Amino acid sequence: MYRIALQACIVIAVVAAGLGSARAQDWLLNAKDSHFYMQTEKAESVIEVHQFTGLEGSISKDGDAKVKIDLTSVVSGIDVRDVRMRFLLFETYKFPSAEITAKLDMARLQELLRTTRISYPLKFTVSLHGITKDLEAPVFVTRLSDKAVAVSTAKPIIISADSFDLAAGVVKLSEAVNGTPIVNAASITFDLVFETGERLPVIQAQQQEAAQRKQQEETRPITAEECQTRFGVISTTGAIYFKTGSAELDKASTPLLDSVADIANRCPEVRVEVTGHTDNVGGSEFNQKLSVERANSVVVFLTEHGVVPARISSAGFGDTHPVAPNNTVSNRAKNRRIEFRVLQQ
Repeated sequence: MYRIALQACIVIAVVAAGLGSARAQDWLLNAKDSHFYMQTEKAESVIEVHQFTGLEGSISKDGDAKVKIDLTSVVSGIDVRDVRMRFLLFETYKFPSAEITAKLDMARLQELLRTTRISYPLKFTVSLHGITKDLEAPVFVTRLSDKAVAVSTAKPIIISADSFDLAAGVVKLSEAVNGTPIVNAASITFDLVFETGERLPVIQAQQQEAAQRKQQEETRPITAEECQTRFGVISTTGAIYFKTGSAELDKASTPLLDSVADIANRCPEVRVEVTGHTDNVGGSEFNQKLSVERANSVVVFLTEHGVVPARISSAGFGDTHPVAPNNTVSNRAKNRRIEFRVLQQ
């Protein structure tokens, strides 16, 4: 996430290098030849590597650089881990991408006319998870040719989850793996390539192909196992909200419920059960009724968004199935929840 932004910045730096080594012209990020990684640590010594494959970037002839990172493109090789990163950490249903912008110092990049590699102090602005911050990091800019430059990290870039309001997501990730401690920061490394000239049409064609692959991936049928994984993770997001003491859905729930409807519609092999749960505040009879009504409200939303009614059912359990002791405000919030369970047809 935060690392993504940094990498984007680096991409910008690379382009900048190219601008200094050739005539002033526009540059595009070659996503096919670029790499962007985020490393996290858990259990004090276990390192997990995540790659972001959805990259777009450009640099104008005037040095205005912009890089966009598709956070839904995070890939670690383990489906459940990727789903957790999307829904629990980045909350991609609300914040699907990160953007990095910078104004490049063209005079500084003129050094690439005399050498093939320079160290560049990149200043950039990152927009991630609803937070915008100005950052700076040293990068290496390498002239690959008169029409191509590469930007790479001079050293791993460390970013705290607190910087972009991601600490709560780290806690959710930890809870998802039975409380395994996860370091509240991540390191970013990257190697980004920008090109110009006759390569621009080639890169534009690659971008169209990537967009088509993304569309196909986002609309393909999901297996029963993949469906279960997604609904299991979504059940722990805590991002479905109701008015206090009411079954009326809060509008803040819409982004996540839109994702739920999309997933349900792509899981033709299963039925989905929606269950409602409450904390222990109020009488048991009231809580039971409220849990049933809240689950029904979610079912109504989903059927209004294309889920076949015969494929979805609901149930309420009141305060009888707590996931945490009802002894603190935060624990009671965890118990007020909607869960999704996959049932075979």
